[in-house]
Amino acid sequence: MTVSSVYYSNEHRRHLHDIEKLSQASAVLAQSHSHFLQATTALASMTFLRDESYFQQFQREFTASRNAVEAARGIAASLGLWGDVAFLQQLGARMDVFHDGVERASTEFLRGDLFRAIEMGRQLTPESDAIAAELGAASDAWLAMVALERQSAERATWTALLIQAALGGFSLLVAAITASVFQKSILEPLAALRRAARAIAGGNLSVRAPVRGPEEMVSLAEAFNSMTEALIDRNRELERHIADLQQAQDTIWRMAYYDPLTGLPNRHLFEDRMQMAMAQARRRGLQVGVLFLDLDRFKLVNDSFGHAFGDKLLRLVARRLGQAIDTGQTLARTGGDEFIVLLPDVERESEVEEAARRLLHVMQMPFELEGRELYVTASIGVVLFPLHGEDPQTLVRNADIAMYRAKESGRNTYEVYSALLDLGMVQRLSMESDLHRALQREELVLHYQPIVNVETGEIVGVEALVRWLHPERGVLYPDAFIPLAEDSGLIVPLGEWVLRAACRQAIAWQEAGAGPLFISVNLSPRQMRQELASVVAQVLRETGLSPSHLMLEVTEGAIMVEMERAISLLLSLRGMGVQVCVDDFGTGHSSLSHLKMLPVDVIKVDRSFVWDMVGNRADAAIVASVVTLAQALGLRVIAEGVETEEQAALLRRMGCREMQGFLFSRPLPEAEMTELLARGRGLVPRAS
Repeated sequence: MTVSSVYYSNEHRRHLHDIEKLSQASAVLAQSHSHFLQATTALASMTFLRDESYFQQFQREFTASRNAVEAARGIAASLGLWGDVAFLQQLGARMDVFHDGVERASTEFLRGDLFRAIEMGRQLTPESDAIAAELGAASDAWLAMVALERQSAERATWTALLIQAALGGFSLLVAAITASVFQKSILEPLAALRRAARAIAGGNLSVRAPVRGPEEMVSLAEAFNSMTEALIDRNRELERHIADLQQAQDTIWRMAYYDPLTGLPNRHLFEDRMQMAMAQARRRGLQVGVLFLDLDRFKLVNDSFGHAFGDKLLRLVARRLGQAIDTGQTLARTGGDEFIVLLPDVERESEVEEAARRLLHVMQMPFELEGRELYVTASIGVVLFPLHGEDPQTLVRNADIAMYRAKESGRNTYEVYSALLDLGMVQRLSMESDLHRALQREELVLHYQPIVNVETGEIVGVEALVRWLHPERGVLYPDAFIPLAEDSGLIVPLGEWVLRAACRQAIAWQEAGAGPLFISVNLSPRQMRQELASVVAQVLRETGLSPSHLMLEVTEGAIMVEMERAISLLLSLRGMGVQVCVDDFGTGHSSLSHLKMLPVDVIKVDRSFVWDMVGNRADAAIVASVVTLAQALGLRVIAEGVETEEQAALLRRMGCREMQGFLFSRPLPEAEMTELLARGRGLVPRAS
């Protein structure tokens, strides 16, 4: 072989070596692209499942992708492609910055603020897409370079043959023989490789390059086929990535706009819909109604039966409320036991009030859950756009204020917002602050109302009633601050103070010779959720009062909400010798048949029945039924709110012997009650 043949043969081998390196670089970049897509898929899975193990998978796949970029940069440097070296170095730096951002967002997502993490993820998404696109483009570009190098190798081969032909006849013969060999071993495989590349570029991934010819051609074909397999894997990963990403985006959207417990829209989606409803109302000259609904005493349910039980009840409430609203209206859960309803296209305020009444009505029926029958009512605040506000935040705030006013009005009702309620909310916050200080400053006092046996005319007991000597507002009665104490939790220390002060006063009267009268103290529902039996036992030990001289009054409503727990508590109190009284009987959801289940000693007939029973046969029949059944069960009956002789006479004919009310005495301060007892315990003449 001539020197020129050797030279051009070596030049041909150099071209094939470069083609092999370019193919390797393209395959490496394809692998980097695939690993990067798998890394972003792992991030999507972590978002969907909130599982930290997927972040570890992201780290592994990202590291493999980053290392592949470095490997491609090394190949580019070995070929002297310094522009590609600089590009890959910049791409690697961008990947590092992206990785740092993902670490921060993932930490926030797994351990911090979910919505802030979602926002951080949104900011990283464009860079993630850009990096993935550039990795794919780089792989394709290097694949194109492989094709160009193949064409260059073909031209070099024919150039060598032509030069050798010019060297003489012998060389021409050698060239012809060499050309024939090259045609079969080099050019035909290269042409097949080119056809395969074109087919793959056209989307046919089933084509493979023939593996034949010299060692360099075999290596080149194998590298090409390996690159094709990597491309197929990358496409599969890309399809899975797109599907997972879509699922993750759907999940993130639901997490961002829907309540996970009930499936209802959350506050964010509700406010979006409110904005649209308000815009439409402006165009059409209509109004938008908003109902803010809060369950009454729902904390009692959670404290009594646990949060899992409470969550199940919330789902039932959501389902019932959802069935009560009309098509086109939106029911959302804003958190805790709060729900909110959007009523678009309202023409008259009466439409919104009717919707509020409908929701209150559906809440009257009991909820059946885990073998229990629960009565749960609600309080509703009502607002209208644009009358009560012109943006969602103001409307929701004012509806919340109106809802609290509904609670202060006795719960299980609705209240329409007015500007006066804002002042009431300020006063409420001020009152709560003052009530905290009232316990410390000894501004609370007890007044006492006698309970009289009308057969003997004697005072047999007294009910302790708390008053607040407010430094600015004067004497405040319980209805002015007890609901606030219930909501704020201050009722627990306040109730314990009342119990202790009443027991001490009872002992003082006994020591002064008043006789063995009992002292009656009201219990709040929240007190019943504490360790009440132990508190009562401790107070009795501290004061020395006999348990038989203490009567604790529990409202019928508090018993019915958590009957099992209440019965257990009442049994404990009676076991200590304390008298137990059901207060306000007839106003709750219980029936007369429940009396036989309750471990109580006394029934108090609510004043609302006593006031109207003289002229109302229905109320008179209710009172007579309560008295008759209570006596049949061996229970005492006390009628409260007795104000006239006619009421007292009718009660006496029914068989009620113990009464209290203004007919006998108003609630008296300690000094006046002490004076009354000192004069003797008679208030009315003995019955003849």
